[in-house]
Amino acid sequence: MNAKKTEKGQALILIVFAIVGLIGLTALAVDGGMAYSERRQSQNSADSAALAAALAYSRGNNYTAAAQSSAVSNNYDNDGVTNTVSVSMANTPNGLCPGGQPGKDFTVSIWQQVDTYFGPVVGINEVNSTVTATARSCGSYDAPMFMGNAVVALRPTGTVFDAHGTPDWLVTGGGIFANSSSGSSATCGGASGVTAPSATAVGGVGFSCHTVNVDSIVIGATQYQPSDYTPKLPRVPACNGTATFSGGQWHPQSGADGSNVSFSGDMAFAPGLYCVTNSPGPYHGELTGNGVTFYLTSSTFNMKFNGGGNLTAQAPTSGEYRGVLIFSAPTFNGSNVLQCTQNIDMRGNGNADIVGSVILPSANVTMFGNSGTGGFRSQIIGCVVDSGGNADITINYAANDNYTPPIGISIQLVK
Repeated sequence: MNAKKTEKGQALILIVFAIVGLIGLTALAVDGGMAYSERRQSQNSADSAALAAALAYSRGNNYTAAAQSSAVSNNYDNDGVTNTVSVSMANTPNGLCPGGQPGKDFTVSIWQQVDTYFGPVVGINEVNSTVTATARSCGSYDAPMFMGNAVVALRPTGTVFDAHGTPDWLVTGGGIFANSSSGSSATCGGASGVTAPSATAVGGVGFSCHTVNVDSIVIGATQYQPSDYTPKLPRVPACNGTATFSGGQWHPQSGADGSNVSFSGDMAFAPGLYCVTNSPGPYHGELTGNGVTFYLTSSTFNMKFNGGGNLTAQAPTSGEYRGVLIFSAPTFNGSNVLQCTQNIDMRGNGNADIVGSVILPSANVTMFGNSGTGGFRSQIIGCVVDSGGNADITINYAANDNYTPPIGISIQLVK
C-alpha cells in the first residue's frame, strides 16, 4: 500500500522565509526611515553648531564651547557612545571673504549610532552616520558708498545729473551715477563738457555737450532703494552742545555729541562736529576749517554762495566721522520716496582743495569750479547734482579722503 506524499513541511519553510522577508522589508522601511530622519536631524544640528561657533568667535568667545552647547540643545551630548561632536577651526583661503579680509572656517562633525528595531532579525543591530557642516566668519571692513562713484544723484525719477552751462566736469578716481529711471537720467549739453572714467544710470544717458570723454557709459543699472543706503549713512548726532567763539575760531563743546552753531559771515572752525541750525540762504561769507564735520539739521536747508562766499574745509582723518565734511539726513514722503527739499552751492576758493564727502541725499547740489587750481577731493552725493558758474569743476575722488562706512562681520554657512 503506497503512502501519499505531503507538502506540509515545505510550505512551513516557505512561510518562514516569507516572514523573514517581510520583517526585512519592515526593517528597511521603519529602521531606514528612522535612520534618515536621525541623519537629517543631526545635519541640522551640525549646521546650527557651526554657525554658533562662528558667531562666538566673532564676539571673542570660546567657539568650541558654543558649538558643543548648541549640539547639546539638540540632544547630541558628545557621550562617546551614542554620539560624538568634534569642532575644528581653519583659516579661510585668501579671496573668499569680502573686502579681502581675513576669516575663519568652523567645521562641526557629528557621529551618531542609532539602534534598530527590526534590523536585528536580519543581523543589523544599529546604523551609524556622520555629518559635517562648515560656517565662515569674515572680518569687518570699510567700503566706499555707491561702489566708489565720485558723483551720485539719488532721486529716483527725472534728470538728476545735469551738466549744462559752460563748465567742464573733470572727474577722476570714480564715475558718475544717476539713480533715476527716467530716459533723461543723466544729461549734458551746450558748451559744457564731461570727462570721467564712467557714467552709469538706471535710466538713460544723454551726453550731447561739446566734450565727452567718458570711458564707459552703462544704462539699465539696478536702482538703489532707501533701504540700500540709509543704514550706511553717517549717524545723526544728538546736537546736545553749543559751539563757542574764542581766539578767532569757533570751537565745539567738550564732550558734546555735536555742537550747535549758525552760519553767518566769515567763520573759521576748530576741529570737531558742528550742527548747523539755521538756513542762511544767500551767503557772502567764507567758511574754513580743518578736521571739521558739518551736520545740517534743517530738512529745508538753503545756502547759495554769492559774491566772495566760498567753502575751504577738510574733513576729519580719524574717528567716527572720518572723511565726512558735510551731511544731512534724507527726507522721504509717505510712500518712502526720496524728496529734494534742500539747496546748497558747493563753491571753492582759489588754490585750496575741499576734502571729504558731501552726503546730502535730499539736496539739490550745485557745483561751482574754483577760480584757481583748487578742486574737490570729495564724493558728492545729492538728490540732484548740477553745475553752476563758468569755472571748470574738478573732482579728484580717493576713498582714503572720504567716508567709507564699516561693513560688519559676516557669518554664513558654506557647506
